[in-house]
Amino acid sequence: MKKILIAVVAALSISSCSRANRNTEPATSAEIAQEYLSEEIVEASSANSTPVPSADTRKLIAKGNVEIKVKPENVDSIYDNINALIKKHNGYKSSEKQNEFRYSVSASIPSTSFEDFTDALNKVGGKMSDKSINVQDVTDAYTDLISEIKSKEAALEQYRVLLKRANKISEIIEIQTKIDYIQNDIDVMNGRRINIDRKVAYSVVDIDLIIVKKEIAKDEDDDYNTPSFGSELVDSLSDGWAIIKFLIVFLLRLWPFFIIGGVGYFFYKKRKEDSKTSSKN
Repeated sequence: MKKILIAVVAALSISSCSRANRNTEPATSAEIAQEYLSEEIVEASSANSTPVPSADTRKLIAKGNVEIKVKPENVDSIYDNINALIKKHNGYKSSEKQNEFRYSVSASIPSTSFEDFTDALNKVGGKMSDKSINVQDVTDAYTDLISEIKSKEAALEQYRVLLKRANKISEIIEIQTKIDYIQNDIDVMNGRRINIDRKVAYSVVDIDLIIVKKEIAKDEDDDYNTPSFGSELVDSLSDGWAIIKFLIVFLLRLWPFFIIGGVGYFFYKKRKEDSKTSSKN
């Protein structure tokens, strides 16, 4: 029994000495690989422990499209009203363009004011003919992205520790290459995170002012009605007069042909009369 105890004590002593010697020796490639494996374990456990976001912290990207029909003479005033509304809600215009039939404005509005802003567009003037709102929930993708960034940052920190312990040129180059690779991944992912944060913080509303040529009546509730019989009658008379003017202008443009035809007819009649006179003689 004493011999067995002595053997166990001796084995433990040898094992302790072996561990002490390994702790004092410089890092080897095998130890670096072991550290890398532990880093992979940290990444996996970190990714699996991501908390589920609450309803108040969900990441929502809202986008709106609004179409307003306006009369040509009201375009400037309605455009000014839209600009004032954008400033009132602390937004800004990200783009705008115009042509003969349409005036388009793309506005970025704080997401907290998105609903109030789109509702207020009903009061800028004209007739809102179309309105659509799309909300995209990117919470899961955002959460996964943050988790991946944290895992990469933890791995980066471990590689920096290994870099301090490495004493071979080959090991230093290998570890520094890995550090640069991970840092680049982190930078790219942070760029994606910033882009999502910006889209969540500011909602984009595309506003199209459609310029209509015809006169459209308005009722007391500031909504457009279908044209009445009187307005249709006036439009018909106006269209008829426009046709008459077109015909007059068109016929006036043919005056050279009228002159040539008249001269030709004159000589034709004269020749015919001369031929009759000759036949009588």
